[in-house]
Amino acid sequence: ETVDHLLPAGHGEDKWVEEIRALPHGICHFSLVLGFHGDIEAAGATRANHWFYPSSDVDVVWEDPENTDAPVLLASFASLKDLAHDPGPQQCHSGEVLAWADWSAVEQFADTEPGNRGAAYAAFKEKVEARLFGQFEKHFPALAKLVVFKQLATPLTTISYTGHRRGAFYGLDGTPAKMMSDALRMKTPIKGLYLSGQDPATQGVPGAMWGGFLCAASIDPNVYRRPG
Repeated sequence: ETVDHLLPAGHGEDKWVEEIRALPHGICHFSLVLGFHGDIEAAGATRANHWFYPSSDVDVVWEDPENTDAPVLLASFASLKDLAHDPGPQQCHSGEVLAWADWSAVEQFADTEPGNRGAAYAAFKEKVEARLFGQFEKHFPALAKLVVFKQLATPLTTISYTGHRRGAFYGLDGTPAKMMSDALRMKTPIKGLYLSGQDPATQGVPGAMWGGFLCAASIDPNVYRRPG
């Protein structure tokens, strides 16, 4: 996002930018957001993340969501993890069903605008939503009966809200080439520009945290010093 959208014209570091752009993007995902009314803990929900792998010999990336079930499924219940959450008299709760996917699943709609993607995209979303909810229902039949709201987010939704290339919510793919790239250093060739977050470090929340720490230390090495 930095090299694609934030750099001014004429920065003079085209070789550095192209090295970053040549690195492959990571996976994307479909996310089915769920709203519940009722005692979801009694129906099987917990504060843990529930992962479902049908076998040990499976490609975890969903390539054909219209015609096949997701090979791997995550179910998570955010409202249970928030100990300050007050469900109220209706016992309102939230949850999510997530499946890793390949960009090819939505590439045919990539050039359309949010809110104006047409009937084909709407039909596609309906099919994917039905498949994800059907899988969720198999694992949590009692919970499925408590659902009062559901809405599907696709990799195109990720692009709309975050700008991530090809909806890659974990950023660049964690390949050896990425980890060894000299272009992904906190201090960049452009004066005053530093990188932070998961891409110059590693994927996920811990990677983003360490990316921020290492960026700060690149600016001021005193960050490494123990206080006191």
